[in-house]
Amino acid sequence: MKSRFIPLMILTTSLFAQGLGGPRHMMMQAKTDQAQSYLNLTDAQIQSLQQLRQSEMTTLKPVLDQIAPLRQSMQTQLQSGSADAAALGKLMLSIQTLEQQVTTTRNGIHDQALALLTADQKTKLAALQSAADLMPTIHQAMGLNLLNPPKGMEGAMGPGGPGLMFMHRPAGRPE
Repeated sequence: MKSRFIPLMILTTSLFAQGLGGPRHMMMQAKTDQAQSYLNLTDAQIQSLQQLRQSEMTTLKPVLDQIAPLRQSMQTQLQSGSADAAALGKLMLSIQTLEQQVTTTRNGIHDQALALLTADQKTKLAALQSAADLMPTIHQAMGLNLLNPPKGMEGAMGPGGPGLMFMHRPAGRPE
């Protein structure tokens, strides 16, 4: 029984060790064909957008690396039952300041990405954003078997469809 878990542990450990440059990041960059086709993006625009994404990740990594231990410290103090309110307040303010840096960076990168688009591409992007805003509703309708999964995703959603994936999402977290 234990021998079955060893390959899984090795795979999991190697994926976590690869960090931002791992397979997920490479997959994210490789999957641009549909967006490129829908928005009529040129290869040069795709390359520029990918460079912006890499720049964003490089810029945000140190900030996110600071947030994680602060959250862990806050959680540890809260669970101890003898948390100092002033210390918790300082931690919360530190986290809030760092999160504001993340938001500012992401907004700046987003603005730079939009600046790469033509007027026609921006119009198509607005329609895409409107569709994206419906994603929580779409996932719920799929979970109720009212909508079919997107073409090519049949069977990949698991039992109950994607609506069940969102049932246990903590309150306040984006869809």
